Amino acid sequence: MKKTIIKYFIEFIVIVIGVSISFYAENYNDSLNKIQVKNQSLNRILENLKVDNRDNRWNYKAHSESLISSEWILTNRNNLSAYSRDTIGFHLSRAINIITYFVDNQEEYKTIQSSGYIEYIENESLVKGLQEKYVRHKVMKFIEGEIRSKAKVLADFEFKNSKINNDSMYMGFYLINKRYIGDLEIPNEFYDRIIEKASFQKIYLSQIKGRIQRDSILANEINKEIFVD
Repeated sequence: MKKTIIKYFIEFIVIVIGVSISFYAENYNDSLNKIQVKNQSLNRILENLKVDNRDNRWNYKAHSESLISSEWILTNRNNLSAYSRDTIGFHLSRAINIITYFVDNQEEYKTIQSSGYIEYIENESLVKGLQEKYVRHKVMKFIEGEIRSKAKVLADFEFKNSKINNDSMYMGFYLINKRYIGDLEIPNEFYDRIIEKASFQKIYLSQIKGRIQRDSILANEINKEIFVD
């Protein structure tokens, strides 16, 4: 009788251990699979960071040059007659017409967030960095929208008072080689609107500069996370 009880007890223990090992192995494989998917998404986010970096640097250059022309206009507002109308037209057009559209790819971040795989990111600063990045993108897009709205108001004045010299594209996108044909006594309202647009561009440049720096840190954090796994 005792031998029978011992036999069944041993069989029971073996079954329990077998089930436990099987359950552990299943959970381990599931976790491993989720970590692999998480790393794939992080790799894609890393590629998106490279695209964002390229776009941000291009936008920074574009808005910087627009600001240079805005400052030229404001500095020489009382002395425009000393310059050629081609020079005036160039700076007016560059100050007004340079706008940008920042388009980011958030699909991988949304995927890793909605799937719950973000919980498998061990580095908490990386999680916070990703959240901050895409929230900040909304702010940047809002500022861009304000810049475009200011430019739209100014564009009517520029259209009525300028003539296109040639159809060559500045920076590959902007038609700014124009001759100013209007009155050199430009209304103060125009200058005020130039100041408004320039003020938003200065804020935008600050945002871009900070974003480039933070994205560089973010890329390092992602590489560490992937390497650790």
